[in-house]
Amino acid sequence: MFYCNLEHTAKKAIKTRSGKIKDGATAKNRFHYITRTSHFKNYKESISEQIEFVKSGNLPSFAQGKPADFWRAADVFERSNGRACSSLVVALPKELNQAQRIELAEAFITEFADRYCFPYSCAIHNHAGSIAGIDQPHLHLMYSERHVDGIDRSAEQFFKRYNPKDPQKGGAQKLTADVLGMGKAQLQLYRQKTEELINESLMRYAPIKTVEIRGLQVEVPSLVSCLSHRDYNKTYGTQLQDVPVMNKAVRFARENEPELLAKQQEMIQEIQRIRAENRYEQYRPFYEAELAKRKEIEAQHNQVETPRTRQRKDAQAKLVLLQDHMRMTLSQNRDTSDPVELIYGDLNQYVEYLNTGSFDRVEKLNYLNDLTKKLADSVSDVRPIYEEIRFIRQQVGRGQALVMREQVKKPEYKTDCDQDNGPSLDFF
Repeated sequence: MFYCNLEHTAKKAIKTRSGKIKDGATAKNRFHYITRTSHFKNYKESISEQIEFVKSGNLPSFAQGKPADFWRAADVFERSNGRACSSLVVALPKELNQAQRIELAEAFITEFADRYCFPYSCAIHNHAGSIAGIDQPHLHLMYSERHVDGIDRSAEQFFKRYNPKDPQKGGAQKLTADVLGMGKAQLQLYRQKTEELINESLMRYAPIKTVEIRGLQVEVPSLVSCLSHRDYNKTYGTQLQDVPVMNKAVRFARENEPELLAKQQEMIQEIQRIRAENRYEQYRPFYEAELAKRKEIEAQHNQVETPRTRQRKDAQAKLVLLQDHMRMTLSQNRDTSDPVELIYGDLNQYVEYLNTGSFDRVEKLNYLNDLTKKLADSVSDVRPIYEEIRFIRQQVGRGQALVMREQVKKPEYKTDCDQDNGPSLDFF
């Protein structure tokens, strides 16, 4: 589970309690907030906050190199009640370092902005959480639904209504969720794509993480799910609980507010308790495997070698040999177009040894992680191998006997901006 939210900023006025009319939220303010510029230059969510990355792109000719001017123009010239910008906020994995998070942010830009030639501004914020004191890196990606099609327009014309018969005379076309075929499912589709992008990055850089469960340090797969707690429970039979949200009054309670401070400490304890129970529920099989492993280690001190232990040692030796053989085979054929087919026999034996070697889930994941590292630089395009290993890892997580796919299809990579043919309207 991870935080992912999509909000739309519409150009409209709001009425205050006193009856006064004032402008609502603006794209310009949103831009300055996420980039910490202008009147937000000295603003920080916490004393430890760092701005790790800022980037803008796909800007029309009237605002080249001037993103603030573009968002100001959106506030001024977009039609009344029209969307001046949309904002995607995503929690990024703390298991990734800053450079890896920036690489992941670039993948988000490619998928959600470049794909449709949307003008965008993006930033990564990172600060320690107020409850556990752990880094909380998160991505802000704001974009305009106005597609940049290469036609030179003034700021005012850019935000006018699109003229399909003569695009030169109208504004830039709006590619809304309805136009793109997503409709009301847009947020769910964005969450699914976000899960895919994050897990691809985690598999590449941090496939395993260590969490504390009931006093034990347990290695678990470093994967995220787009499902809510409720849907996750239905799918996997767990009993995850929703974590209460601390409002700002309690979160930022001062020393002269004893009642709020007491409420803050009470909520912190409850949140930490629920998080600990959720870790146990989510990773129970790995926790139980770690307990069993420790008992087995203790028992091995007095255990005579058996056929099962001999089989295990033989499997361990064969796995190492297969790793080296696959790497050598791929290194001799670096430009192969189908690396999985080239090592299919060895990889299939590798899977068989994982099945027959009496390995627990954590050990299987470790051997798959070792194989991923071993083959990382062996061929020009290692992605098909990563996809196959990812397929096997998912079976480990579900406690299934491991098998390989019969055929691996290469993913298609589409050109982001084709001004001659227009944007691709397929979401996936």
